[in-house]
Amino acid sequence: MDMAVLEDLVLSALDAPVKANFDALYNTLAKEAEFPADSGSILNTLWEGLIEKLNPEAAVFCFRAAELQLPESELFRKVLVNSATTLLPPYLARPPIMRAIGVRDEKVKVQEVAARWVKLQLLKNGTIVFLPGSKRWGVIGTIDNINGTVIINAFSGIGLNSATPLDIVLKEAILLAPGPELAKLVSTTGAMPTYTGFHTIIKRRALIPVTEEIIKEMALAGCARNMTPAAFAQYWQGDEGGTAGASAAAVSGERRSCNGRSLQEICDLLQEEANNDPGVYSDADTELFVKFFTQLKPEPAKRNPKLLAMDISGIALRMSAANLEKVIAPMRAKASFWPESPLKAPFESLAVWGDLPAKNLEGLAKATIIAFDDDYLTECALVLPLKALNSVCALLDAEQIYETAKNSRCSSDLLMWIWKNRKKHKHNELLSLVNIENVCRALNVTEEPPRAWNAALRELKTSLMDKSDFQAFLLENCPGVEEFALVLQGATFLGPRDRQSLLAKMARNSESLREYLENGAAHKLINANVQKEDSLSAPKETTEFTSALSRQRMQDELDDLVNVQIPENREALKTARAHGDFRENAEFDAAKERRNFLRRRREELEHDLATIQAMLMKNVSVDTTAVIGSVVEVEFSDTGKDTYYLLGARDGDPDKKYLSYRSRLGAAILGHSVNDTFEVPGNRTCKLCAVKALPAALIAELDA
Repeated sequence: MDMAVLEDLVLSALDAPVKANFDALYNTLAKEAEFPADSGSILNTLWEGLIEKLNPEAAVFCFRAAELQLPESELFRKVLVNSATTLLPPYLARPPIMRAIGVRDEKVKVQEVAARWVKLQLLKNGTIVFLPGSKRWGVIGTIDNINGTVIINAFSGIGLNSATPLDIVLKEAILLAPGPELAKLVSTTGAMPTYTGFHTIIKRRALIPVTEEIIKEMALAGCARNMTPAAFAQYWQGDEGGTAGASAAAVSGERRSCNGRSLQEICDLLQEEANNDPGVYSDADTELFVKFFTQLKPEPAKRNPKLLAMDISGIALRMSAANLEKVIAPMRAKASFWPESPLKAPFESLAVWGDLPAKNLEGLAKATIIAFDDDYLTECALVLPLKALNSVCALLDAEQIYETAKNSRCSSDLLMWIWKNRKKHKHNELLSLVNIENVCRALNVTEEPPRAWNAALRELKTSLMDKSDFQAFLLENCPGVEEFALVLQGATFLGPRDRQSLLAKMARNSESLREYLENGAAHKLINANVQKEDSLSAPKETTEFTSALSRQRMQDELDDLVNVQIPENREALKTARAHGDFRENAEFDAAKERRNFLRRRREELEHDLATIQAMLMKNVSVDTTAVIGSVVEVEFSDTGKDTYYLLGARDGDPDKKYLSYRSRLGAAILGHSVNDTFEVPGNRTCKLCAVKALPAALIAELDA
């Protein structure tokens, strides 16, 4: 190891504690199998500096560095303690949790601390766990930060619910991502997974590396727990000469799904293979699929969208993300269930999402987010039938769904999904979308939707009319009873009797609503004469005018957002996710905040560009009236004369005396004639002394 290089990298990281510098330092350290004795003093300089000033980027680096065989030191141990405190949310940064991590225990090596830290990030509700020490399968529940325990629930009928010490879980637990195929690993009924199939499922779902010996223990405590030693020994010798890790072993016949010659044949072969734990597709299998879907004509794809979706979903569940992206690429334009704009797509093109079996929806959702991105999948969540939303929304961040949905019309399907999953969203803004205005918007439909969307529509109306907990929540989630009543007045789906019945039920849950109705509002609400355009309709936009230059600047900003900043942010999110699922991932949080800002700014610009009109100043005719595109000389009652350029809505610049006609002063001057005296903001009067045409140079600049 070059000590001079190491010293330079350490100093760079301390001078500028940013991710790039820490990555460079980590990459250098990771290349070394052993560290010379004189490297310890340089590293202690690093730890000393980080103890004084530790940011999230430095804290992440410290835990990554702990995985390496670095020299032990008190300073390193101390900086790891500070790193854990920095990265953990306050409710977890407590002594019992710190003890379980072992960060202060000198008997626990820093490499073990790093391994426990990684497991702590993976402990989420629903994660499947296997504890080799007690030979126990279970499902992770909540973490008790007072007693330092984890609730582990029974898994697929095996075991009992109990509190397990967190340090035991972090030391020995094998963690697996939840999925329906895991039930096969513990089930003693039905078709037992083969030796190869067992290994394939473990390796596909394992969140941390698993040794062959542990996999064997998992089988003995799972599906093979009732076998005799002799029967298990025969089972564990392998199946049909296969070995652990073999991919896509041949099943039920000579042809395999990657050799299918039609959509129907691929679907049939996928179904046969699914019953035999075939494993993941290899790179060679991937190339065969790429060739098939590239040559597939658009006509059969559009004629059989459900068949195509089932094929894609079946492939997606057995293929890596990188290979799946290659397979899907030639299908993006051929699949009708992937419209260019989901929010504008007709029901018919999305009907496949309501027709697929539940087991296929998980694969189709995975394929969709890989084929496009999470923004596209979020738009899908706003329009897909309720049946598909569990699979789709499981891949999305709740905050992202909220940011997109709050400015759109929420479907009855999305509202019902949010309501049914309300316990998961108890502390975020997503549940706030279930309000009386959104509910009435969703139910005010002029035509009955197709069958796949009908169930949620009926369920939402039933909840509104008959479910007391739903009604109580709507009342709580409304700013006031008058606003609540106003929205109900515009509910076209309610007749007088339904409205009367609903108000009577609601009044039982709200004393203020009951008083409001008893004071005379009830009759008006029950017999509301709803116009064709109800009170829930958005107000009509008013056109603004601005110069061609200002409008072009807005268009340039939008183009930069769409083509540069948003794609860069999307890559930043992917990079941040790749660093690990930290409960407090500062880089990921910053990227999410940036994404939300960019989305809001894009919406603002798209809205403004749709309602603003460019005008050419050279076409303005100036006489004695103050108009947009004129120079006005005014005399104020308190400060004397001043001259302004009266320009478009987005042209204001106080330093240059450019006055927007939408500003308070500009609006007061606009339309007045020479010698008119009028009031302006500030409780003062103003006289329009003269009106002139704009200078030629300014006209040329604004019209550019």
